[in-house]
Amino acid sequence: MTERSRQELLYKTGALYEQLIENQDEKRAAKLASVVKKAADEEIYIAFTGHYSAGKSSLLNCLLMENILPTSPIPTSANLVVIRNGEKRVRLHTTDGACAELEGAYHKDKVQQYCKDGEQIETVEIFDRYTEIEPGVAYIDTPGIDSTDEAHFLSAASILHQADALFYVVHYNHVHSEENVLFLRSIKDSIPNVYFIVNQIDRHDETETRFEDYKAQVEEMLCQEGIPKDALFFTSVTEPNHPFNQIGILRKELKRIEQHSKRNLHSITEKKVQNLLREHTEMLMKEDTDSPSSGEQLEKQARLVDSLLLQSTEAANKPIEAESTMQEEVNRILRNANLTPFEMRELAAAYLESREPSFKTGFFFSKAKTAQEREKRRKEFFSDVKKRTEAEADWHIIDILHKLAKRFGIQSAESEKLIQAYRTPLHIDIIERAVKQGAAFSSEYVLQYAKDLAELIRKKAKAEASDIIKTLTDTVKESTSIVQESINGRLAQESEKLAYLQEQASHEQHAREKAGRMWAIWEEKSASPINIDPDWFRTKKKKVEAPEQKQSQAQHTKQQTLKTEVKSGKELPLHDQIKRFYTLSDLLGGYRMLSKQTSAFRERIKRLEDRKFTLALFGGFSSGKSSFANALVGERVLPSSPTPTTATINKITKPVNGKSHKTADVIFKTEGDITAEIMQLTGMQEEPQGRSFAEKWKKAIKKERLQEEQINMISHFLLAYEKYQQYIQAQKILTIPLSELKPYVAEETTACAVKEVTVYYKSPLTEKGITIVDTPGASSLNKRHTELAFQYIKDADAFFYMTYYQHSFSKGDRSFLRKLGLVKESLSMDKMFFVINAADLAKDKAELETVTDYVRSELLKEGIHDPQLFYVSSKEELLGKPETYHNQFSKARAHLDQFIEVDVKKAAAAQLSSEADKLCETVLQLHQSQHQSKEEKEAQKKRLLLSFERAAADIKERRNSETIIEKVKKDTREQLYHITQRLSFFANDLLKSAFHPGLQNGDWKKNISAAMKSALHDYQFEYIQEIKTLDIRMSGFIERHITEEWLESCQKTLEEDGYFSIYADDQLSNGIQLKEVEPEIDERAFEQEQKQIKSPKQFFEQKGKAGFIEAVRTKLMKITEAWIRSEEESLISHYAEYVRHQQYGMAEKALAQIEGQRDTYVKGYAEGEHVKETEDAYQACISWQRTGDTIKM
Repeated sequence: MTERSRQELLYKTGALYEQLIENQDEKRAAKLASVVKKAADEEIYIAFTGHYSAGKSSLLNCLLMENILPTSPIPTSANLVVIRNGEKRVRLHTTDGACAELEGAYHKDKVQQYCKDGEQIETVEIFDRYTEIEPGVAYIDTPGIDSTDEAHFLSAASILHQADALFYVVHYNHVHSEENVLFLRSIKDSIPNVYFIVNQIDRHDETETRFEDYKAQVEEMLCQEGIPKDALFFTSVTEPNHPFNQIGILRKELKRIEQHSKRNLHSITEKKVQNLLREHTEMLMKEDTDSPSSGEQLEKQARLVDSLLLQSTEAANKPIEAESTMQEEVNRILRNANLTPFEMRELAAAYLESREPSFKTGFFFSKAKTAQEREKRRKEFFSDVKKRTEAEADWHIIDILHKLAKRFGIQSAESEKLIQAYRTPLHIDIIERAVKQGAAFSSEYVLQYAKDLAELIRKKAKAEASDIIKTLTDTVKESTSIVQESINGRLAQESEKLAYLQEQASHEQHAREKAGRMWAIWEEKSASPINIDPDWFRTKKKKVEAPEQKQSQAQHTKQQTLKTEVKSGKELPLHDQIKRFYTLSDLLGGYRMLSKQTSAFRERIKRLEDRKFTLALFGGFSSGKSSFANALVGERVLPSSPTPTTATINKITKPVNGKSHKTADVIFKTEGDITAEIMQLTGMQEEPQGRSFAEKWKKAIKKERLQEEQINMISHFLLAYEKYQQYIQAQKILTIPLSELKPYVAEETTACAVKEVTVYYKSPLTEKGITIVDTPGASSLNKRHTELAFQYIKDADAFFYMTYYQHSFSKGDRSFLRKLGLVKESLSMDKMFFVINAADLAKDKAELETVTDYVRSELLKEGIHDPQLFYVSSKEELLGKPETYHNQFSKARAHLDQFIEVDVKKAAAAQLSSEADKLCETVLQLHQSQHQSKEEKEAQKKRLLLSFERAAADIKERRNSETIIEKVKKDTREQLYHITQRLSFFANDLLKSAFHPGLQNGDWKKNISAAMKSALHDYQFEYIQEIKTLDIRMSGFIERHITEEWLESCQKTLEEDGYFSIYADDQLSNGIQLKEVEPEIDERAFEQEQKQIKSPKQFFEQKGKAGFIEAVRTKLMKITEAWIRSEEESLISHYAEYVRHQQYGMAEKALAQIEGQRDTYVKGYAEGEHVKETEDAYQACISWQRTGDTIKM
């Protein structure tokens, strides 16, 4: 640095220092002074930092070949230690700004004690004639960046901004700590040279991990943070001759840095000054970096005022908008409604034909028969018109009016009934009024007639809808007048805030000008020396005697105190919230007037605390569900194999009821279960006869015409039955050690008779109360498996759907996924997780991305939007390998933890929080009443009792309400209509694929018969799945409307008086019980269609296939409509009964809750009674609320 550049730097920075002091930024002023002092003295700072107890001090002692710094297995450095070459002395900088020196001879142990005294000493400077330190170079030792003492960390940070080189030291076993990465990211841009030292390399064990592999992992981590490979060193102080020790190379690098930094001292100093200026500018513009700047606030407030102005205008216009929107939507539905499709036009043609004068029927041209035929066609046509109008117009109009009513805040029971009752008023004479007199019957006229009839229907529908819309609009007018008044009041308040922020913006502009002046000073080409002391940066500290050394215990106590203070500021996790709820329950439980409420409150805390969670695993065979389950618990608990294991239900749960860790309970199928399974798998219609189970199936093997694989399957069942007969017949549970589990889940000769296995295993996941359920393949056509799969979709708290990397989706997978797509939106939370397993098979990132995109697009095809999709390697997770680009296991686990611990539990925790609020609010109101006169208390009591009567009456009315049931009826019919449509499309695709050219190989007629049998079985299975899906969707539909009716609408009504509140009871029901469906379909019903198939040529080459498929599809639809008709009323009755049960249960619970709250108030209002009890309860609430922020009064 030349003298001229030195002087220019001193004068510029001196002017900046004065500006910093004027701007009240003493912190950066002090930093600037220290940076400039270092530059003026032409010193080089080499700093060592990192984890505490990583061996920084030992390493420095080794590098300098002197026992200078205190070393210990526990943290030692508590302050900054600066080591320089010079006359032997020690300078102590105290925490109160003074300075003391120890000159000449001194005890090294005493100095090392000062190095540990962070409470009194801020910095220790040690000078001596060290041979390893060049003049003008300072080595700096800092406390660990992960020190529990915040003061220690600040001490480390205060010097690092001045360093020319930073050596970050970590323990061999702590290389991959997240703190390393975060710290390096925060510091690397402000220091010219950053190095990474892995100390204690002598801990390395080559038999566990090859050193080259370990080194590569560290290099990769550093590379990702922008730190080059040659900045990495491995060291060992205790084993100087260790083969991987690089201390010698490190010493050479230190010498190189010293020389390089001296040559670049001026440019390095300029960069550090610029960094400080940038920090100061940010401080000026934004005092609190966590809050928006005044400019941002101003913009936000201006938007808010504009928004309120807009809301005020919108409130005024809302009735007009509501009316026009509803009218437009109704018109849109009617415009798009296909009221006269092809099938209907055929009926119209028949009807019009019957009106022709020449129309006659009957052999003898009987007038009576002709009249009957005319009337029959007239009624059939009108019946279809009504049906089409209801399906294509009415249902959609009801839906859109419900949605728009909710959108515009119309939610009264009267409005619901009015909308639900909507029907297009059609009379049979409408089909006659559409006829044009004198028009001749023709195909062209049929089309024109259909258009005319559709227009008449639309007019009728519009007129009927208009009356409802007018009533709804009047309701909107009444509600918006109150809303508008509220908005205008807030608008006045927010306009005042806007004026204040505009004033603040002016101050911000002033701050910009200050920052601009500072940058102008720095960027001047020359600086004026006027009034600037050239030694401005040298501070004179008060000289004092060296302080007396304190006991280290004092420091330890301070660390503990500070640590506790840091913890106390954190947000409470759920288990701590539960403890706080228990504390409130304990505090208030002893007061008689609150006994009912606190007892119920405590029961609900207990339920949340003890809640168990089910995590189900779905997927096709060999998708790796068992491997994934094993990876979740961290050990090979369930046998897994590249080939499919037998389809049993396998559960992993924590040991309960005296069960031992690493044991399993095996539950066997009953004789009836095995018989039903064999009959399904063999297609047998009748159960064989025999004196015993074994005898009848041995006879079946001999007599029935079975395929070899079917015979083998029955033989396996017989072997298992013989071995475990006592357990099968008595349904005894077999308990085994985990080491003996494999045959029961993976070997066909045993596992075929196993119904379910429960493994008891302690792991972090199961200890959280989570039970993993490994289900049979989703593509299983086994009836029991289907029942279980849908039951778990409905009841499981979360589930993973597994797909294999090299074999994403089978036909069975797609069918199952379609059902998931249908139910996904009806679930209250997205509890579906999708996993691509064995992603380690990916050859590179590009291939993995291609597969992931494919799976996502295929899920979208099945109606699954925005899936939570992860790719994992269960194999690598079990081996404990680090996460790679192809393994997101930890991410999947983290999402699961977040879902279970936060999403699933937060609603219950929020409910408890609200109940705690209500308890405290009740106590507060009772406490306030103690200061009222007898007359005021009596008046308060009367208001309470009147409010109770109103609330009870409202609850009873809701208990008997039919509103939700009417919605359920309408939605069920609509869903069944859509099921029929979907099954029609499914049948078409199914039949096209089932009757393929490959059937020409072998016995043609036999192959056609087998294809028909298989297709009908698949169709029947699809129908069963559709009904199961409907049950789940309707369960969600009902749950949503129950919530709206009770926890929103009813609660809102109760809040108007402020005395009462209700809460949900999670014990009412687990949802709708899935309905057993047994559709019957007989292959013989399609014999006529099969007879129409003359030959393969006629079928495939002469368009015989198209006619055949259409004929079969048409018949299937008639059968389906018959199934639907037989199920419709049963389903509606099933759902309606469930709604009534729910409403009755909610009402009874709600009445009990408000009665308890009423009794508490009445006792509290009693003159002269409970005064002390109320005061004590009030103080208890106040005390409890001070312990945390979960609940506020």
